[in-house]
Amino acid sequence: MQALWQDIERVLLPFLNGLPQAVLTTVSISLAACLLGMALAVVLLLARTSGFWPLKALVVVFVSAMRGIPLLIQLLVVYYALPAILNLSISAVNAGVLALAMNTSAYISEILRGVLSSLPAGQRAAAFSLGMGTWSTWRYILLPQIFFKALPPLTNEWTVMVKASSLLSVISVVEISALARNVNLQTNAPLSVFGASALIYFVLLFLLSSASRKVEQRIAVRVGRHA
Repeated sequence: MQALWQDIERVLLPFLNGLPQAVLTTVSISLAACLLGMALAVVLLLARTSGFWPLKALVVVFVSAMRGIPLLIQLLVVYYALPAILNLSISAVNAGVLALAMNTSAYISEILRGVLSSLPAGQRAAAFSLGMGTWSTWRYILLPQIFFKALPPLTNEWTVMVKASSLLSVISVVEISALARNVNLQTNAPLSVFGASALIYFVLLFLLSSASRKVEQRIAVRVGRHA
């Protein structure tokens, strides 16, 4: 028993000591990336549905590039190439959030566009006939319905971002996977360290999914009451 405790103390205590900060970094980065990605996705959706074809073509190219190029390559481009091209300094965390946000915005914009196509086509015409402008129609009529119906796939996209944040370890951001790698280099116990990190990811994603389902249920109840 003493030998077992000594092994746990040697291997897992360094991991557990750095775990709170690593979990906070993982959650905050993935949340920031999702929020920024959703904002970018709305812009992409508006541009994609506009009547200005050069803008629509530009959005199609951007979405295709973000979905077709591996996220790791996008991350390295943002962190190493973009600062050199624009002659600016960017931290590893900010580069990671930007790369994740750009990537997820492409997927979210396609989710939102799919939901938009499922809405009754006459809603926009009805809004215009009531004297509502384009922005008012989007803000009060279309976007609330789109985000409500897109909530399940948006939740899934957040869990994808949580897992994708592990790629930030390659640019020295100390999130959960980077912490596990560093502790493994110190202890040479990959099974214990990476097994513990896998368990942390599982628990974290389970809690996030459970919380999002409760939020979705509450929103559905409130919408049902006002229907």
